[in-house]
Amino acid sequence: MPVWKRLISFAALACAASAPLFAQGLPGWRIGAAAGVVNDVKGTFRIEGFDHYDFNIWGDYVTDEKVAIRAMIGQMKVRGSQSGDQVSLTPGGPTVTLPEFTDRINYGTIGASYEYFEGDFTSGLFAGIGVYRVKPDALDPTYQAFQDPSHTAFGWHFGADASFRIVSKLSLLVRLTYHYTTVDPRRQLLSATGGFMYRF
Repeated sequence: MPVWKRLISFAALACAASAPLFAQGLPGWRIGAAAGVVNDVKGTFRIEGFDHYDFNIWGDYVTDEKVAIRAMIGQMKVRGSQSGDQVSLTPGGPTVTLPEFTDRINYGTIGASYEYFEGDFTSGLFAGIGVYRVKPDALDPTYQAFQDPSHTAFGWHFGADASFRIVSKLSLLVRLTYHYTTVDPRRQLLSATGGFMYRF
């Protein structure tokens, strides 16, 4: 079974095992979905670098008034790590600029969030670990040697978010997340997303 499927299975098992605790009256569960933009920030940060997407869904188990355990799955589309670089296609040949090419990264993460409640407004800081499955999009064979290889990488993430209650159980959420993968080519990605969260 692929590693990311194992991670999702583990999260589902943990949720199922926690169900009796929820029945005893602990704070409860939340689910949500968000979409936004992502920027490759390895070595540099450019506002215009937010030019591809991040989409994710997640489930939280709220253990008390300030702490939530979160499992998330999602997909990012990002620039290839060598996209736009100056290279020689043949030994001793002329230097050319690589065209833009992209990767899709499917990911699953588990982490914890520490939250601050201010009535209808909540802010939080979070961090965790994850598995990232990198798959390059199709490209002209001339440039395939410069694509990122298909691979699975472990990584970690951290970030901050804020939610605004719309009605009693539904909130609008904005989130900024930094992802780092530990297998070369190591990716450093910053995503800015917005979406909705529902609390049971």
